[in-house]
Amino acid sequence: MTTARALIRGALTAEQANAVFDVLVECAGASEWQREEFVLTQTGGRCDEFRFMGSLGSGGKFWRHRMQVSAYPEDMTPERQATIDTTNTRLAELLNEWGKP
Repeated sequence: MTTARALIRGALTAEQANAVFDVLVECAGASEWQREEFVLTQTGGRCDEFRFMGSLGSGGKFWRHRMQVSAYPEDMTPERQATIDTTNTRLAELLNEWGKP
């Protein structure tokens, strides 16, 4: 896992938002029916966070400004922590591909 987290300022492009959502589906169980809403919120710059839930439960959120996912601490299990770690690693790889920060 990377130690430094990039701060994303502003909106993602549609291509970037779709790539992030691909990771959320693959690694954290996000539902495809949320893709359009996710892309709209992340490309419009209106909202930094997005609750996708998935395998992270009702607290499963993506945070654009730090390109990470999280879950409610009270719902944390070893499996959920592993999911978060895997997802955040994949998101960090996307940042590296995009040349950010």
